[in-house]
Amino acid sequence: MKKVKTLLMTAIVAVMTFAPIASVDAYSIDTTYNQMRSSQQTTNDYIILHETGGVAPAINNAQYFNREWRNAGTYSSHVVGDGGDVYQISPDGYVQWGAGSYANARSPVQIELARTNDPATFEQDYKAYVNLARDMAQKYNIPLTLDGAGRGIKSHSWVSNNIWGDHTDPYGYLAQHGISKADLAQDLRTGLDSSDDVDADPETSNPGSTAPEPDSNDYQNTSGSYTFQNTTKIRNSVGTNDGYTGINYSAGQTVNYDRVYKNVDGYDWLSYISYGGQRRYVAMTNGNGSSSSSSNSSGQSTSGSYTFQNTTRIRNGLGTGASYSGRNYAAGQSVVYDRVYRNVDGYDWLSYMSYSGQRRYVAMTNSGSQSYGTQQNQSGAYTFRNTTRIRNGVGVNAGYTGRNYQPGQTVYYDRVHRDVNGYDWLSYVSYNGQRHYVAMTN
Repeated sequence: MKKVKTLLMTAIVAVMTFAPIASVDAYSIDTTYNQMRSSQQTTNDYIILHETGGVAPAINNAQYFNREWRNAGTYSSHVVGDGGDVYQISPDGYVQWGAGSYANARSPVQIELARTNDPATFEQDYKAYVNLARDMAQKYNIPLTLDGAGRGIKSHSWVSNNIWGDHTDPYGYLAQHGISKADLAQDLRTGLDSSDDVDADPETSNPGSTAPEPDSNDYQNTSGSYTFQNTTKIRNSVGTNDGYTGINYSAGQTVNYDRVYKNVDGYDWLSYISYGGQRRYVAMTNGNGSSSSSSNSSGQSTSGSYTFQNTTRIRNGLGTGASYSGRNYAAGQSVVYDRVYRNVDGYDWLSYMSYSGQRRYVAMTNSGSQSYGTQQNQSGAYTFRNTTRIRNGVGVNAGYTGRNYQPGQTVYYDRVHRDVNGYDWLSYVSYNGQRHYVAMTN
């Protein structure tokens, strides 16, 4: 069969409801294996992200899905890999067999990411994976939010936790290449390009848009996430008397912020850049005025050398929500640092001045480097309202035991770890003598 390629530019229509597409490279979609496999059209609720589960070329996976989809009972619309190539397996907008009948019927696009051990190949694969997901979400007017409530881009892990199944992809594989869930969420919001100019200003406005006015108030460059317990107005500037956008955060929704303003009109305020490129402001209305994901923005002046055991992202700011420079430290490479930040987004962080004079930040990702927060020897009982994973260590990246607590079940704990990866954690000794950890997810 003659190979047919469709060139899809990620910079598509600019008048979409959600975030504008970043100016990124084109990627090529190989439609050789694109065949109608279901006549059932989907609703446009989810884009589902998968990974293939084993190291093999993407084209091998595409050929397998094309050949064995009936026998295997599984296929997605696209497979990404081989250095950023995209193979289409079935037309988008029609049911695929990737995530159970409920999710399949609501997902016009499901995307597989092929595994590789080569960091350079992964970088190209990941960019195509993110940008394809963004393009397809915008095509179907699906929000660019990851694993949130309602419509949006969903991991297979989210489907398992909220609808059906036992898959946890793609987070385990992404973590092997230094990509956290927070990284993926940010990249889906902003898009990725292949520029090597890592010192380009990440705050540069989109062409034709107006740059936000500089703030005159003092603020802290502190990144994190905050979940609202009350309906809260989104404003165009800091303070209760300034312009209301007409949009609210509802109880249960979460904002990812990059600035904190202290004690303005009786509130602490969070600020962030909206999908439209405008700076927005929200009061911390939960009652205690403090974020559920605290960050220590005052570093210690400590010098030393640190050798990485894992591929680790180099960031332009402190925390997993800070902008990615486009560069990594590879396993075996070393950084000479002059500052240390303790327990920010669940990690200790090193900072240094790059050759170009820019300050950079890297998480200490080696085994045992993750911060355990503040441990309290405290006993009690906790009843779960959500299905919650039991882990072998503290934090969302710690090993999963394969067992869960179900809603209504109770754990009796003897330790509490505060603010690790945005959660407080309970710890207990299991019947077989092993110490286990569970997040307080209510």
